[in-house]
This record gives sequence, structure tokens and C-alpha cells, in this order.
Amino acid sequence: MKHKLLFALTVLLVVTGCGSKKTTVQKHAEKATKTEYVHRRVEMRAAWIPTVFRNQYAQMTTEELQNFFRSKLDQLKEMGVNAVFFQVRSEADAWYYSPYEPWSRFLSKQQGISPEPFWDPLAFMIDECHQRCMELHAWINPYRASTNRSQPLARNHPYYKHPEWFVQYEDLLLFNPALQSVRDYTCRVVADIVSRYDIDGLHMDDYFYPYPKAGVPFPDQEDYRRMGETRGLGIGDFRRENVNLLIKQVHRTVKSIKPYVRFGVSPFGIYRNEKSDPTGSKTNGLQNYDDLYADILLWDQMHWVDYIAPQLYWHMGHKLADYTELAYWWGENIQNAHYYIGQSIRRTMDHRQLLPKLNIAVDISDGNVLWPADDLFIDYKGVRSTISKNYWKYPALIPPTPYPDNLDNFPEPKRSAHLLEGELYQELVWLGDVPMPPGLETRYYVIYTHKRKASLKDILQAENVTAITNATRYRPLDLGKKFKVSFTITRVDRYNHEHIVARDIHAVL
Repeated sequence: MKHKLLFALTVLLVVTGCGSKKTTVQKHAEKATKTEYVHRRVEMRAAWIPTVFRNQYAQMTTEELQNFFRSKLDQLKEMGVNAVFFQVRSEADAWYYSPYEPWSRFLSKQQGISPEPFWDPLAFMIDECHQRCMELHAWINPYRASTNRSQPLARNHPYYKHPEWFVQYEDLLLFNPALQSVRDYTCRVVADIVSRYDIDGLHMDDYFYPYPKAGVPFPDQEDYRRMGETRGLGIGDFRRENVNLLIKQVHRTVKSIKPYVRFGVSPFGIYRNEKSDPTGSKTNGLQNYDDLYADILLWDQMHWVDYIAPQLYWHMGHKLADYTELAYWWGENIQNAHYYIGQSIRRTMDHRQLLPKLNIAVDISDGNVLWPADDLFIDYKGVRSTISKNYWKYPALIPPTPYPDNLDNFPEPKRSAHLLEGELYQELVWLGDVPMPPGLETRYYVIYTHKRKASLKDILQAENVTAITNATRYRPLDLGKKFKVSFTITRVDRYNHEHIVARDIHAVL
């Protein structure tokens, strides 16, 4: 009862307002008070696994760390997570074998020292995620080269080869966003990852131009005089153009190698405040456009990103940045990319707002990304067990992205499927992949259990998803031969489009 009273008070504070015109929060108050949850068959359910400042990883042996990640991926899979954003480049370093940058100090205690015995964490995580039918998005930071200038850099750090590429801002060492040579180098790093690793996505976080320190100007005045002022650009437009050029070039790099690999960003949660732009959100905080020089909506308009996951780490009712206001503002302004909501686990659980936030996400977004996975691993205030039991109890498919023109009308080959019946078992078997163009090959199969002769609409419901598997055979549960059901099998390709393999295979369970 105490929980319900606290929740009711929270909602009352959130939706109470004055004046005749309803605010975004008031308009969507019903979503915040719903007590039921609508399960979705298709939605992103991701978690960020950070490696920066996680010194505990360097204390583990290779075997211990591999076992640790296996067990944590099992936990994520069990709770319904279908994608992992794994941090592989936090300060011009690598959690993978890189020909360009040193091994991360958060992996092997000292930057530039390879793990012993040798292993490749990115390759390992990709394989482990794909075994569990989960996606792996390689998460990189584009500009940060060192989180602390007093920290020694490895001899093969790019700073020693090209010191002219870098600037210092407070304690940070950063790649200079104004330089085309920096953009070219970043894209070489991206091309290396996309070419050599079977990733599903390339992900950037919120660190573009650095978060500003009061009274500390960013040291780019000379670059601005040479490259911006002479063209009549203001300093803000100059900086935004630099970031725009990087995003455009990274997108082109990714798509030129593997068009099915998605490129996404997770920006700070406020684009612009209404006082800066009448079309901005009713908030009063740091702004992507004005302070970090990240023009997220332009990237969406130009189709340079496949998904946007703004970090909405505030609680519902926050005085300066209300969660509900921001969730709907982004949902109404992102026009082309998928929209995933970056959710703060601690802020959500501390304010007892898991259900209303997930309901809002169902109403306005394509899914959620949970920050950080560390809090899921410890089941902070029961978040993992609550989501698993109440909200993500059915598996979900990741939203599809559009095909390139050359694949849009590629014919789906016919396949056969059968129910084999033995004395003690029944087993579904079906034909696996035939040769397909890159991106159309099967990532995994989906098994639906449903009433016989059901319509396709009735079949493709969240509660009917029985299994997601890499195999081409599946043994259903034996329920005592009492229930007449049918199975439908689909396959999901690298663009996350779903195709019928076989439909309405009768069985008695």
C-alpha cells in the first residue's frame, strides 16, 4: 500500500499544472498511471556494458573474465535483453586486436600490454552473443584519447605518432574535431572493426565536443580563424559542421563495407531547450546543439544514423528535465531513425518508476537501452528480476531496418519443415539457409506456438513466441498429449526482417 501511495503522489506531482494549455506531461498522464503492460513482439531491449573505469576486469585472469561475461550474458538473455552495446574503444585504445591503437589498460592493467594468455574480447563477445541470438554493437568514443593526462600512454598510442591531431581540455586529451585527418583516421579505425568483426552495429555515446567547464574555453580559436571565420561561420556552426562531417563519413564508411551493420548514437538527453529554440523541449539543461555541438536531428534528417538512443537519465517530475516531456519530445521529432530510450536503472528504481517509464517507451519508442548493465548484474532493487518476470517475459525481435535498393525485392526461397514424431519425443526440423546475398542470410529462427488455422496477425503475437534459436530443429515441450496446437517458423535476416519458413504445422502437445 505504501508503494502505491508513493507512486500516486509522484504521478500527481508530475501531471499537476496551471493554465488552460496542457503540457506534454499532462497530455500523456494516462500512460504514466497505467497499471497493465502491453508486451511487444518487436522492440529493442539493449544494455550498455561499459569497460572504461572498470578496473576489476584487469584483476581477472582470461578464464575468469570470459566466465564472468558468459554468466552475465546468460543473465541478460534470461531477462529478455536482445542486444548488447559493448564498449571497445574508450580512450583511443582497444578491447580487441587493433593494428592502430593499444590494448586498453582496463583490460590488462597497463595500456598497450596484450592480455595473457592472449584473447580477443570483442571476437569473444560477438560469438557469445550470437550463440544466444543476441546482437553485439561495438561501442566506441570518437574523440577521447585519454581520460586523464597524468595517465601514461602506451608507446603505440596515436598521440606519439601524430601529436598535431590532439588538443588538451582540462584533464582530457582529445582528438581535434576540426581536422579532416582526424576524421579519416577515425574512419580507418571504424573500417577495421566493421571489416574484421561480425558486429551488428557500430555505436557512439554522448561525448562529442567535451562537456563544457565554466570559464574554460575549448582550444580551437586558431582552427576557427583558419577554417570557420574565413567562411563566415559562427563558432557554434563551425563546431557543429565538424561533428556533422564525422558522422556523415562514419556512416558512409560503415555502409560501404557492410550495409546491414547499423550505425547509432546515444546523445545527451536534451537537444535544445525551448528558451533557445521554440521547437525545443520544455527543459532547462545542457543542450546537445549549443553545448556539445551535436546536431542530432540533422543526422536523422540526412539518414546518417540508423538509431538514436538519447540518454533520458532523469526521473519523472524532475524540475529541469522531466522524463515524460523528453521521452515524447524525442519521439515526436525523430523522423527516420529508430528511437530507443536510454534508461537510467538507478534513477528509475530509486523513484519506483519502472512500469510507467516502460509503458511510455511502448507508446512512443522502438525500445529501450538500459544503463548500465552493471546494475542489472547485481539486480539493483530487483530491476532484473522484475523486468524478467513482469515485462520482458516473452522474447522480442529487434526492429527491422530498410533494405538497400538492390535487396528490396529479392525473392525468398521456398523451404520445407516437418514434425518428426518418435516414441518419446516430437521434433520440428526445417531446411536451413541456401546461398543468399550478404545481409539476407539468417541470423536466427523464431518458433511460434498458436491455435490451429490462426490468421497471420494472430500468430505474430508476443505471447506466441516460444523460442528463438540458431538451430534448424526444435523439440517442443511434452504437455501430456492434451493440447492441439500449430507451429509457425520464421527466420530473421541481418536487417532484422522476418520471413516465413513454414506455417501451421500441426502437433499435439
